[in-house]
Amino acid sequence: MIDSNMVRGENGARVLGNSTASAADGRFSVSLGEAAPVAAPSPSGSTPVTFYIVRHGQTEYNLKHLVQGWCDAPLTEAGVRDARACGRGLARAGIEFAAAYSSDLGRAVQTMSELLSARSEVAPELVLPSRMSDSRIREWCYGDLEARPGTLMRDVLNEGFGCDMPFEELNVCLPETADAIKRWDASGKAESWEQIKARLGDFYCDVARKVALSGGGNVLVVTHSFVIRSTMYLLDPARVNDPVKIENASVTKVTCDDGFACDTGAFSSALFTLGVTGSTSFLGSRL
Repeated sequence: MIDSNMVRGENGARVLGNSTASAADGRFSVSLGEAAPVAAPSPSGSTPVTFYIVRHGQTEYNLKHLVQGWCDAPLTEAGVRDARACGRGLARAGIEFAAAYSSDLGRAVQTMSELLSARSEVAPELVLPSRMSDSRIREWCYGDLEARPGTLMRDVLNEGFGCDMPFEELNVCLPETADAIKRWDASGKAESWEQIKARLGDFYCDVARKVALSGGGNVLVVTHSFVIRSTMYLLDPARVNDPVKIENASVTKVTCDDGFACDTGAFSSALFTLGVTGSTSFLGSRL
C-alpha cells in the first residue's frame, strides 16, 4: 500500500500532504498555480456554475484489479493517452474553465496535468485556469481494504449485506455500502457515508460560491469513480447506474443554478442539476 500522505506532483515526483488534517476538516488543498483574482459579485443575481467532472486515467492498480482509495498508483500509458485525449476533446469543444480542481491523490494530479497540457497544445488561445488540488474530492477511504484484491471487497460487502449483491444493487444502496465497509474495517480509517457526503457537499458548495464571486463559468474537476458515483446518487438516485461503469477519463456534468445561493448543506437537487454522466464523447479516437 502506498502511504496516503504521499501524492505526486505535476512532474510525477512524490510530495507530502497532510492527510490527517484533511480528514479532520476536509479543507486541505495544495496550490498548483497562481490563483485568479476574485471579482466583485455580478449584479445580475443568479450566477450558474457548471462542473465538468473527469475520472482520472487508468492506473496500474486498475489493471491489477486492486482496491484503490487513498492509496495511489501512477497512470499507465493508456491512462496518460486517455487523459490527453480528453483534454484535446475539451479543447476542440472550445470549453473555457474559470478554475480547475483535482483530488490531491497523485493519479488525479497527473491526469489533470496531462489533460491541460494536451488542451493547450490544441487550443493555446484558451485561458489556462487556476489550478488547485483538494482532499475533499479524494476517493473513498477503504481502510484495511486498500491495495488488496477487489474480490476481497466483494466478499466483505457480501458478508455485510448477508447475500451476494450485484454491483448495480450496491450502487443503489451506496450509503449502506460505505457503512458496511466502515464496520468491517479494523484500521478506523474507512469513511462512513455521512463523512463522504459532508466533504463532497462542502467542496461543491464552496467552489460554486467562489466561482460565482468571480462571475460564474465552468470548473474542471478531476477525481475518482466513487466520488462521481456518490455525486450522482446525491443529486439523482434514480440515475446512479447510468452508466453502470464510469470509464477512466469520462466526463460527468453538474450545474449549480446559482453559486451565490450555496451555503453549507446546500448540495442537493434543489440547487444542483445532474447532466450527462460518464460520457466518453470527448475522448474521440484517443489518438
